[in-house]
Amino acid sequence: MSPAIIGADPDDLRQLAGELEHAQEELLTVKNQLGARITSQLRWEGPDAFVFRHAWQSSYSPVIARTAAMLADTARMVRAQAAQQEQASS
Repeated sequence: MSPAIIGADPDDLRQLAGELEHAQEELLTVKNQLGARITSQLRWEGPDAFVFRHAWQSSYSPVIARTAAMLADTARMVRAQAAQQEQASS
């Protein structure tokens, strides 16, 4: 019977952190591109356009920004876990 492994591979954790950071960057890029399109480039007038733009600025865009921030925070935590794993293993 092989011994149980407790912990994680620090390299795998760092790779995961990098993937989280990449996802965060992509999400912010999409948010910014959509925001520019919705707020200034989209030729749409009337009450529905007003409601949609307001919803974008007050709800949708901030939710996407918070999600991106959570991805960045998670990446930092995962990197910290990798460092702690190396310290515990040495």
